[in-house]
Amino acid sequence: LRDSNVFDWIHPDDVAHAREDQSRVLVHANSGLESIYRYRHADGSWRYLASLASNCLADSAVQGIVLNFRDANERKRAEQAEAALRDSDARWKLALESAGDGVWDWDVQSGVEIYSTRFKEIYGYADDELSGQTHHFDSRTHPDDRVQRDTTRQAHLDGLTPTYVNEHRVRCKDGSWKWALSRGMVIQRDSQGQAVRVIGTHTDITARKTAETHALALYRQLSEKTALLQTTLGSISQGILMIGADGRVDTHNARLCELLDLPKSLLAERPTVQEIMRFQFARGDFGEGARLTDPQVRPYVMGGAEAPVSVPYLRTTLAGRTLEIYTQPLPDGGLVRTFSDVTDYVTAERARKQVNMLLEATQSMAGIGGWEVDLVTDQVFWTDEVYRILEISPREYTPTAATVARFFTSMSVYKVHAAIGDTAYLGKPLEMELEMITAQGRHIWVHSANMVIREHGQDIKRISVIHDITERKRTETVLRESEARWKLALDSTGDGVWDWNTRTGAEIFSRRCQEMFGYNDDDMAGHSDAFDRLTHPDDLRQMVKDRQAHFDGITPTYINEHRLLCKDGSWKWVLSRGMVIDRDADGAPLRMIGTLTDISNRKNSEALIWQQANFDALTGLPNRRMLRDRLEQEIKKSDRDGLQLAILFIDLDHFKEVNDTLGHDVGDLLLVEAAHRIRHCVRDSDTVARMGGDEFTLVLSELHSEDWLERILEALLAALSASFKLGNEQVYVSASIGITMYPADATEVESLFKNADQAMYVAKGAGRNRFSFFTPALQEAAQNRVRLANDLRQGLAERQFRVAYQPIVDLRTGAIRKAEALIRWQHPARGLISPAEFIPIAESSGLIIDIGDWVFEQAAIQAKRWRVAHHPAFQISVNKSPVQFHNDAGRQQSWVERLRAMQLAGDSLVVEITEGLLLDTSAEVTEQLRQLRDAGIQVSLDDFGTGYSSLTYLQKFAIDYIKIDQSFVRHLVPDCTELALCKAIIVMAHALGMQVIAEGVETTGQRDLLVKAGCDFAQGYLFARPMPAHEFDAFMAARLVPAVPECTAGPAVTSART
Repeated sequence: LRDSNVFDWIHPDDVAHAREDQSRVLVHANSGLESIYRYRHADGSWRYLASLASNCLADSAVQGIVLNFRDANERKRAEQAEAALRDSDARWKLALESAGDGVWDWDVQSGVEIYSTRFKEIYGYADDELSGQTHHFDSRTHPDDRVQRDTTRQAHLDGLTPTYVNEHRVRCKDGSWKWALSRGMVIQRDSQGQAVRVIGTHTDITARKTAETHALALYRQLSEKTALLQTTLGSISQGILMIGADGRVDTHNARLCELLDLPKSLLAERPTVQEIMRFQFARGDFGEGARLTDPQVRPYVMGGAEAPVSVPYLRTTLAGRTLEIYTQPLPDGGLVRTFSDVTDYVTAERARKQVNMLLEATQSMAGIGGWEVDLVTDQVFWTDEVYRILEISPREYTPTAATVARFFTSMSVYKVHAAIGDTAYLGKPLEMELEMITAQGRHIWVHSANMVIREHGQDIKRISVIHDITERKRTETVLRESEARWKLALDSTGDGVWDWNTRTGAEIFSRRCQEMFGYNDDDMAGHSDAFDRLTHPDDLRQMVKDRQAHFDGITPTYINEHRLLCKDGSWKWVLSRGMVIDRDADGAPLRMIGTLTDISNRKNSEALIWQQANFDALTGLPNRRMLRDRLEQEIKKSDRDGLQLAILFIDLDHFKEVNDTLGHDVGDLLLVEAAHRIRHCVRDSDTVARMGGDEFTLVLSELHSEDWLERILEALLAALSASFKLGNEQVYVSASIGITMYPADATEVESLFKNADQAMYVAKGAGRNRFSFFTPALQEAAQNRVRLANDLRQGLAERQFRVAYQPIVDLRTGAIRKAEALIRWQHPARGLISPAEFIPIAESSGLIIDIGDWVFEQAAIQAKRWRVAHHPAFQISVNKSPVQFHNDAGRQQSWVERLRAMQLAGDSLVVEITEGLLLDTSAEVTEQLRQLRDAGIQVSLDDFGTGYSSLTYLQKFAIDYIKIDQSFVRHLVPDCTELALCKAIIVMAHALGMQVIAEGVETTGQRDLLVKAGCDFAQGYLFARPMPAHEFDAFMAARLVPAVPECTAGPAVTSART
């Protein structure tokens, strides 16, 4: 090399830089300049050498430039690996950003920070947390990272850097740490140039940091090796093995023994390479777990021969380390073999490839495509997912900028050009939603993220990512349309709307919701417990229970009726309905929306009807229904406590004479005063009820002795026999009292009532003004029931039953288009037996099912005949017992099939049910009622007002007719309580689209009052008694129907369910 030109050794691409470095060295005497160039090796290959040039021209001993060289191949290889990894990371981070990084917005002066939903999710916070926090995440930055973060951020705030970029650790809500890439930019400064507002993003780079830690370890190892190489050959990280011309070991270093696990004694004997390999083979160094990765070298090494010179190869040791082995011949015929531990490099390279594979798989699964445009060479690269999104084939389209542009709509192209400046000069990703047209002509929407990479102030690359969001855009459109229709529907109904974040408890109420209760925005905004605070204490428990049932998935929706407190202190009844629309991964509710409907008017109506149906309007005492309910409760209590009950029937002696002589007003005053006296004779815990007329019923609970009971009885007789001062009249009456005991005399409510009634008549027959206990002699009635049960079975088998038909008259026209089928039992020994006597027995024995089927068959046959003989729309009502519903076994379906077989329309029959049945909300009963409706068979609610009348049941089930019980009609006179009840029932039924039939009409006065009240139909002895079918035909022919006076009621109501 003596006298040769050093520039002849340098790679042609590096000569220009070398000459520039030479010029700088010549200018500065005694200075040193370090450079790295590629130099030609003796074997013709190029290798990186690091040179230190020193200007020694002034040194008389040298008078030249001195160059010191060291091998820089390993250093450059590490730098290239790092560059490749950084380039991979850039594309990886951009893909993550396109999927949505966390966004933060910082008011510098106030310190208030606002975070996006994604930002909070990264660190484990719910959307409703961290609102309006001050310097929150400053305090959650890792202590070791705060100085660097503050310094970097302040530099940007002072305008020293175009953007703020920093990586630091942030503590999550659960206490763990996550690495974040924090980027931001000042978007507003004040007049003095001070930063006012900064916005930016957080990217979760925890995974990347973990990979970088491994890469950093590799880099440090490489740096250490380089430093060792610069000090002494004996301490370099490579293993060195020098073979002399004789083929034996001349020199080696300690690192060689360490890497190959060779004993120093072996090498001290100057073995040949073949002897070393035989030692290794014998020891099993090339056994399972070790491998040669270069197939060209494998035959040589495994055969124990020399590998071709200058062919580097990789070998994996049994310890799992990867060695790069390189052989270089020496001029004297020997050779130098280097063993480099490149495990970390190989691991990093493998990690880089895995990251790339993961990135490609992630893009494919997430539907994310991307491309990279080299702004220097105009080369374009794009991922496979772009082909799928654009529905194109790699064979038909070459990646170019023009190819991409042709798929965007003109509007999207305009948006890109208008905003592209932001990408180039603001230094942040530019995100847009753009419309594209695929090769198949399909319009799609994509979320596009674009970023320009700059080096030395020049744009060198543009990276773009697109994510197909067509389905999301379509869903958003559908959701907007749905919400618009929903809001319009709610506005039209006048309901209030509420929105509840169940995690924070925050509730939002619509303006209508606030107006409904008289509140304004300040009264209710932001309260986290508005519902619970405003709900009536008596309703709160059930409301919470219904709400929890919906939270737990037991009910599909939340529905509850409760009272809410208005601003003026009054209470309003509301129907609250809602549904959970968002749940977390564990199914716990996150958000619930619903409505509030003001149902105060309905509740008031129900309360009025309930009051009228359960309490006597004259005395305020419970009526028969309420008495029954309280007695049943007392019976349960008695069974639990083991104490007796006394049931008393009180009938006022001579009341009829007072009422007829002094008038109804005085009679009413007498009843009121009598009720008052009775009430004062008993305890507050006892029940006093008015059964009707001048009859009162008492339930005395917790009886400890008969002596106490007799004292009460004596007090009652004394109080009721004392004179009554009624206005200007002095009136005297007395009382007859019948007593029965539970459970000694009977255990059933009806039996107790019958026992007390029988005992009361005994007292009255014995001379009045006395009391009488029920005795075993009165059990004859019970024995009679047993005999009837036995006779019933025989009667059904011997066809002893008959059907009688009672006309139902249209009160507006007098026409008869309906009749009720009533069963009669012609007993061979006892004669005609009332249904009231044998129907309960038939129900308890189950015979009512067969009897009901027989009545239905007779009624259907008769309806078919009368639709021909009398009118095409003629209807016959048949009674169906609750027992029949609960033991249907497909019988009702056979009814429907029977009608079809007879070619008889469903509306030819009406099924009458009792109020008690409606209490049973079982699926079985509901389904049977639905079957009736589907078959066109109408439903009539019999004896309305005597059972469990409720608007809720009337709304829930499809009822066509309401039949007012004859107990209301029996005493119907102008201005009486019964008339008020009848009117209320009629108005309510018409409002619900039902028609009303009054039972038990016996006088023209009753009929006229019902007509004026708007009643639709009536039946009773005034018009006709129940009669056999042939007599009914004769009756219809004669038309012996009393004339109906001119109707003063409103227009007829047509059933909404017919």
